[in-house]
Amino acid sequence: MHPTLPRPEQRLSQLRLIPVLHLQTGEATTIMAETIKRYEERVSFGPAAHRSMPQSPAIIVAEQLINIAQTAHKTTDVRPIIVTMPMAALIHQDTPLACDAAIRRTTLCHQEICFDISDASLARGSKDARRGLNRLKELGFRLSLDATRSWQAPLSTDLRILLDAMRIDRRQIEIEDDIEARIDAAASSGLQVIADNANWRDGDWLSSLGVDFAIRPKTDA
Repeated sequence: MHPTLPRPEQRLSQLRLIPVLHLQTGEATTIMAETIKRYEERVSFGPAAHRSMPQSPAIIVAEQLINIAQTAHKTTDVRPIIVTMPMAALIHQDTPLACDAAIRRTTLCHQEICFDISDASLARGSKDARRGLNRLKELGFRLSLDATRSWQAPLSTDLRILLDAMRIDRRQIEIEDDIEARIDAAASSGLQVIADNANWRDGDWLSSLGVDFAIRPKTDA
């Protein structure tokens, strides 16, 4: 027996749209789509895996796009919308076409979606991952590098050409030796550099490094 799928209103309630704010002006320039469950938490392992049919990661991301579009249409006109792209979906051959078909069923256009790719997905130079990036870019989607958990992917010129944004963890700036150089390379290439765990009071300093945007910036205690 297949598991009961949540009703559309339940799926919409599982999404949060978090504004990405400019650290100098406070203006919302981008939206981050945040799901209650990450892709990895949706997958069943062990005995549980045999109780339901596994769903293609390409279909999961495509359905997520439709849900995000429905939510955004009702709540905000800020674009683009950053959407997490799990590695399993990035390397899946059906993902680009599934996402293309999904976005055509919504009121959004391809350029209004920015897929967030984890640094770890690109760290080992996976040909499938790079192929997925290229196909998504060719369709018109924007791309962002999530470097909040690791700094392993080579931020080469050809990769920076594909990317539109990069996310970093502000706490790593004073820990990682080469992070400022990578931020400078990204900002110099025109990427929107977004900080997690940033403070409003650090706006001027972060801006001097090339970080002008933040998600949930913290106020002074």
